Amino acid sequence: MTAPNDSWKTPELRAAEAQVDARFKEARDLANRLKETPLPPVPPVDFKAIAQQVERAAQERDAPEQLKALKRKVDAGEFTWEDVVSGKAAQDPDVQAAQQENVKKMKQAFQMLQEGMTADEIMEAQRPRRGPDDGDALDPDIFTEDKW
Repeated sequence: MTAPNDSWKTPELRAAEAQVDARFKEARDLANRLKETPLPPVPPVDFKAIAQQVERAAQERDAPEQLKALKRKVDAGEFTWEDVVSGKAAQDPDVQAAQQENVKKMKQAFQMLQEGMTADEIMEAQRPRRGPDDGDALDPDIFTEDKW
C-alpha cells in the first residue's frame, strides 16, 4: 500500500496538524491517568431527609402551585416524596413541571452571579417580601433556599 501524496500541504497546515496530534496525545494521556486515579467515595444521599424538607415546603400556605400539585398526588398515594426527590417519579408531568420551575429559578440565580452578585446578595435579593397590600402572600417566582 502506498502512502497518500500530501505534498500539497503547506508548512502552516503541517504545523497545525502536528499541534492537533500533540494535543490529542496529551488528551489521551490525561484520560489514561484519570482512569487510574481513584475517586473519593460519593457520600450517600439522604433522600428521606430531603423528602421531609420538600414535604414541609409543600405544606406551606404560600407553596408554589407546582409543589401543591405534587402534594395532591402524594396525598392520593400516586407516589411518595422520596420517589419525587430520588427521581423515581421523574416521568410524572407534575414532577417535571416542578423541576422546570426550579430550573427557571436557578437560571435567575446564575444570571445574578454573572452580574457580579455574591451568594449572600442573591439570597437576600430573592428572599420573599411581604408588601403592604398583599398580606402574607409571597411572590412564587422568587427563589429561596427553603423552597424546593
